[in-house]
Amino acid sequence: MKDLNKQFSLILLSALFFQGLYAVEIEFNADKTLLNSKKEILELEGNVSLKYQALIFEADKIFLDKKNDMFSGDELKFSSLDDFFYGTANIIEFSKTKLTLKEVEFSTCPCEEKIWWIESDEISLNNEEKIVSSINSKIVIQGNTLAYLKKANFPISSERKSGILLPEIAINERSGLDIKIPVYLNLKENLDLTIEPRVMTQRGYGLTNEFRYLGKDYTGFFNSSFLQDNKKSFQALETDNLRWSFNFFHQQRINESTFFETNTSATSDPFYLTDLGGFMSGLSRTLYLPQQASLSYFKKDFSMQLDVNSFKLTNPLAVNQFQRLPGLKFNYFFNKHNFNFDLNSDLAYFRKGGSFRNDERESLSRVLLNPKASYLYNQKNYFLKSSISLRYQFHNYQGNRNMELSPLFELNNSLKFFKLSHASKIVFEPYINLAFSDQKKIINKLKIDSGLRFNPFRHKQQFGNLFLTNQKDIVIGTQLTHTDKTNNVLKFQVAKLSSLSQKILFFEEKRIDLPEPFSFKLKYKTNNGFIFKSHLSMGSKNNFDVSSNSISLNFNKYKILIGHYFARNIEIYNLNNNYLEQKKINSFEFSADVYLSSNWSGGFKFINDLEQKKNVNSVFSIDYENKGMVVGLAYMKSLELDWVSILENDTFKDYHKDRFRLFFELKGLGSIGRPKESYLKRRNL
Repeated sequence: MKDLNKQFSLILLSALFFQGLYAVEIEFNADKTLLNSKKEILELEGNVSLKYQALIFEADKIFLDKKNDMFSGDELKFSSLDDFFYGTANIIEFSKTKLTLKEVEFSTCPCEEKIWWIESDEISLNNEEKIVSSINSKIVIQGNTLAYLKKANFPISSERKSGILLPEIAINERSGLDIKIPVYLNLKENLDLTIEPRVMTQRGYGLTNEFRYLGKDYTGFFNSSFLQDNKKSFQALETDNLRWSFNFFHQQRINESTFFETNTSATSDPFYLTDLGGFMSGLSRTLYLPQQASLSYFKKDFSMQLDVNSFKLTNPLAVNQFQRLPGLKFNYFFNKHNFNFDLNSDLAYFRKGGSFRNDERESLSRVLLNPKASYLYNQKNYFLKSSISLRYQFHNYQGNRNMELSPLFELNNSLKFFKLSHASKIVFEPYINLAFSDQKKIINKLKIDSGLRFNPFRHKQQFGNLFLTNQKDIVIGTQLTHTDKTNNVLKFQVAKLSSLSQKILFFEEKRIDLPEPFSFKLKYKTNNGFIFKSHLSMGSKNNFDVSSNSISLNFNKYKILIGHYFARNIEIYNLNNNYLEQKKINSFEFSADVYLSSNWSGGFKFINDLEQKKNVNSVFSIDYENKGMVVGLAYMKSLELDWVSILENDTFKDYHKDRFRLFFELKGLGSIGRPKESYLKRRNL
């Protein structure tokens, strides 16, 4: 009761003392209080804790001065309620919305002992704008002054604020020193703009912009990039000195059933993305630039979509491809109990285009009808799915009309057996899958659609809307999973595929598919970070045509990956080159991330093409990290195509591209560059 009365009296005293003072709310606790009514000073002594808006102040003694709207004390410690920042000050002046600290030292370093901090003559905290303004400040790292700032602004919340972001610095052979300094503008709550000036010592200067917007029923962004490129070697490739790129995306809900979306990109020349990188939204080295728009309508049992699907290929050697200009889709679906019925229809006009050399003008119109009936039975231990469909197509290709009707039948069947004990769980699952499709009459040379991919280790098959293949497949397989009480998992899969299907074509670049008479998979994972993976596929000549083996170790002080990837006699449909090619992959990968001490760590990665006897990718990195900061340096070497040699001399030639990346982070404040994790990520081969 005594403590309760004491607390109540202090709150009452503070309310009377600060009555009418800008309606400022100050709460405090102290062992002793002394009021000087003549000087209007309240003295707090002993374990003083004072709350002012979003700040907590602590000291042995604090003087509250009503007359001058300030309080003071020796080594006043302060921190934000969310522990975002903390520091010390000697004098504090306050008003309703603003707090000024003099002779101050503060940090946002998330560590017990400060690694870095900011010293300043004066700092003002604007609670409405959530901004800290400083005068005569310096950034200090472990007692050493890093930088001096006459005037500066810092955010005191996670809310977006306009200002200069930390720069990105890189060095490479072709561009020299590459410096980007982004400027962020928070225009409105739902609008922002990032402007990024860029200087390359061996190229020239440029500017990148990213404008983002968000509304109740819509979202989107617009990116653009311009570069005054003075590099002489690219003038021979018929590219102007002024090079550019842009990307526009917009998505909108018109009403509950209607949606609109568009995504379009373009560049001044086919080399822009591979040579200079992409937009801040992530568009960089890619196969093609989308130029798409769609209007969709959805109801409970049917949907409609009007779309345009065009693109621009980024490979300057690529030939023209068919593009959808435009198309109309109608889908009807019915479901009752375990029975499903779907009707897919597609009316489309195709025309060749998409390369920077539009010398082909082939066109095609097509009508497609695809009814499908399926039955699903799924119980605890048993799974059965069967379907049958018919496919009607009508083509008008350059005046040549063609009509065909073809069936497609699927059957997926599996049975699960469980064995449970206090020490382990075992699941045994044999299955049989059948697929039959007769597509003999389809005009294979057109290559206007995506394909059919059959995975013997999955119950369902993955179809595009349209495919160009014959398929007669029977898969018999089994899967065994063992999990012990320590969560160590052993997974074994084996499947036998009998197939008459030899060619499967895909829209995407380098999508691999091959007949797999026999496939084997093994995965062993322990709870202490060890993972072993193995995948073997035997071809028609009783040779292992696909082999993928890797070991991963993820422990406290190191992460290691060792892998070997092999594939032969595989058919790859390359959209850029417009043909099926036989290709062999034989590569070795080794990567490691090692903690050398409590502060130092290193990382490296090698990917070697054993067929060409060339190193295609190398990364070396070294990092120093403590509780308050990270400093890192990375060296990267990658094998790149030399487009100058290819186009000028008709000679396929590659070269090793060297780059240096610097990473620097003050924890709680910001960073420069990219961390080593972004360079050591596994590359898909």
